[in-house]
Amino acid sequence: MIKRDQIEAILKINGVPPGSADEEIRSVLLSARYSKDEADTAIMVLRENTKTNQTRVEGLHKVFRSDEALKPEEISQLLGIEVDITETIASRSRGRDLTTVHIVVIWVLSVLLAIIGVLFFMQMYQVGVFHPSVAYKIF
Repeated sequence: MIKRDQIEAILKINGVPPGSADEEIRSVLLSARYSKDEADTAIMVLRENTKTNQTRVEGLHKVFRSDEALKPEEISQLLGIEVDITETIASRSRGRDLTTVHIVVIWVLSVLLAIIGVLFFMQMYQVGVFHPSVAYKIF
């Protein structure tokens, strides 16, 4: 990862102030054997506000790696616009809790479907109680 102090040190050695034009900084970095993409990244790191960057990274970690809610200030910094949130919405449970009634209904329906399926295939292939020789004995 490219650090701001490393870039500033390279620029200081070459006599270029960090606030100079992007093309001048890019030429110094390219002469220091940085690739074109690394030079663009270094310029972006150099121009970025360190406090905002730290908060932005922490906010992104909170968004993608945890279940915590974001504060309005963090949302504003992530979006880059001012957001005024006065009302919060309660988050629903992520788990899908099934009640005992739901479990019993699902179990009964699955057993009935299995029995109907077995009886259908027995009748279709004339097996078991649907065999022609057994049918005469039942009646």
